[in-house]
Amino acid sequence: MLLPTISSFAVGLIVMLISAQTFLNVVRELSVKWKFSPLFISLVIVALGTNLPELTVTIASLNNGDPGLAMGNVVGSSIANLSIILGITTFFGKVRIGTTKTPKNATILMVITLLFAVLTLSSVRTYYQVILMSIAIIFSLVYQYVLAKYGRLHEDKKLLALIDKVNKKKKFMHPAIYIILFIGSLIGLTIGGQVTVNSVEDLSLILGLTTTFLGLTLTAIATSLPELMLSLIATKKDENKVVLGTLIGSNIFNLSLFPALILSSTFDLRIKKFVTIKELFFLLLITTIFYTLILNKKGTVIEKKMSILLMLIFPIFTLFIFYF
Repeated sequence: MLLPTISSFAVGLIVMLISAQTFLNVVRELSVKWKFSPLFISLVIVALGTNLPELTVTIASLNNGDPGLAMGNVVGSSIANLSIILGITTFFGKVRIGTTKTPKNATILMVITLLFAVLTLSSVRTYYQVILMSIAIIFSLVYQYVLAKYGRLHEDKKLLALIDKVNKKKKFMHPAIYIILFIGSLIGLTIGGQVTVNSVEDLSLILGLTTTFLGLTLTAIATSLPELMLSLIATKKDENKVVLGTLIGSNIFNLSLFPALILSSTFDLRIKKFVTIKELFFLLLITTIFYTLILNKKGTVIEKKMSILLMLIFPIFTLFIFYF
């Protein structure tokens, strides 16, 4: 019974990842065609695209009446992004930290992470928590738009001119094909996400582990694979903004938009029911390490020893919450 369940989980995950990648490719091509800023593309469009597995798992979990899996997945994915995903990416490639926009966006992430932690520990009514998280994601998106608009007139001007020159030579697909791929990817995400969630719930019964624990660990790593694949590809092309921007944007969505969706499913729900001090400690620890790294190492390449440290944090986190 264990093998079929694992196979079902793998099939659902593969369908979900392929669908997410198809969706991401369509949106990225259209965003380039429409001359969006590279940083805006990575922080908003790509980050949301790579977060589609997390979003799909969240929606499917809520449909199954399992908010623990949904909440565990978004918190676990946030820890995984800044630890093992960033660690692997910087170990196998060179990632240079930006000097202007990246520190500003890292600050926004730090503030949103603190907000998430405070709301989790507080007795603030769920209704107001949803409002505060919604304000946080709206502010972040508006701020990215302002940065993108400013960048089009200043530091991104030359790059956008180059992209425009390339686009004139490039043949884009017929609009109908974009629509078909877009709808097909959404259908694939829905089916893959539901199969994955059902498999995780079956694994929970077979292994005697909570779905929240599996969401924090197994599902978190699985749904973070798009960020890993994209980051590794970006390092090969020296697209540093894409690597850090995607991870920052992904965590901003994870800790604001997705919890707001989960909590709004029932205003009787509390984050602290599924996220304990242990998970919050590791979330704040890895975010603080990341934030300190961004501020202190601006303009430099992330060192290999730091990559190893980051990669070690997630296994320690998994063992810690398993035994305690």
